[in-house]
Amino acid sequence: MKPPATCRAMSCRFLSDAMYVSRSQTGELTYKRAQSDESYSYSKPFILELEITRRCNLRCIHCYAESEDTLFQNELTLDEICRLLDEAASLGMRELSLTGGEVFIRDDFLRIFDAGLARGFDVRFVTNATLLSDTIMRGLCERPVKLITISLDSISPVAHEKIRGKGSHAPATANILKLKEAGFNVSLITAFSTLNLDDFDDIFQFCLQHGFDWQIQMTSAKGRCSSRITLTPDEYYTLGEKTAALYAQKLPINIIPMDDLATFSHFAPLNRLSETWQGMCTGGLLNLFVRANGDVTPCSALAFPQCIVGNIRKDSLRDICLEERCKHNLSWLDSASRKGVCAECPFLDQCQGGCPEILLSMCEDPAENLYCYHRIEQERILKDLV
Repeated sequence: MKPPATCRAMSCRFLSDAMYVSRSQTGELTYKRAQSDESYSYSKPFILELEITRRCNLRCIHCYAESEDTLFQNELTLDEICRLLDEAASLGMRELSLTGGEVFIRDDFLRIFDAGLARGFDVRFVTNATLLSDTIMRGLCERPVKLITISLDSISPVAHEKIRGKGSHAPATANILKLKEAGFNVSLITAFSTLNLDDFDDIFQFCLQHGFDWQIQMTSAKGRCSSRITLTPDEYYTLGEKTAALYAQKLPINIIPMDDLATFSHFAPLNRLSETWQGMCTGGLLNLFVRANGDVTPCSALAFPQCIVGNIRKDSLRDICLEERCKHNLSWLDSASRKGVCAECPFLDQCQGGCPEILLSMCEDPAENLYCYHRIEQERILKDLV
């Protein structure tokens, strides 16, 4: 299907989501987004991540939301979403990321999209791309879409469908290419586990061939994801090496390592990945996540009960932000609270222990990161000496 002549897919210029941290002479921290002079804070985060539904047509074995094709109780209504967007806009938030579940499964997806546009948001969304209909395609082509991020776990139908279910691969890949052909800014995201780590090179070649930016992360043991399929520290190191080798090259696409891969290393090119770490977890600063039942956490990766800072049905978003509840919730992420190898690490002041999602879901003690390149390198050196 060819896009209508009025397709507005590229009317929003894509900017990096990186934030830069600076400290004034008085010690005050300032957070600015790349290519922008506007500063952000826990009182005014940059991206509102909104899980508009937990319902999904797939039942992925690594889903943090434990989504499936069934109705979930207490999901936000369109009116509640509109009130939330009013509050977010009044706080100065200007970017809206719609997530699920699967966003296309909501009949009012385009109305939610329009509600964001009407309040001045740049709107992006995440999808598995299997439910892209002609109606949704026409609707998207009539609207300015900031970015479409699509999950792809393998180029191989066998590996992809082992993770996402039978019949999921063909429509996803077809619709990925259809959206790209229509002129949308499309990026792919892959979460690596033991089930698809060997598919890394093939996915990269697919991205390179078709011009897709590629977001790379590892699965973590939360939601429906069993620790039986998560990477070991040594496999994590391998994933980091593969990612760094691409990140260090001058490629026509962007390689985007997620925060779980941004630990510190002594060896090139793996040490390049620490460039993407922004000195601290930016949950609540760069992202603020509202779940489909109204719960608020610092970001979608931190969808843990202990990270809930309020619920928009009981608390105003303004209070949650102005009281800097995300900052207080993440106050345990500091150098002083690290233990073991982390406490003695030469990179501690720069790292602060790493991504809290990994600390909470993959480590025996959240005060000590088992998924750290420096730690793995140190253990290998000591093993060789012994």
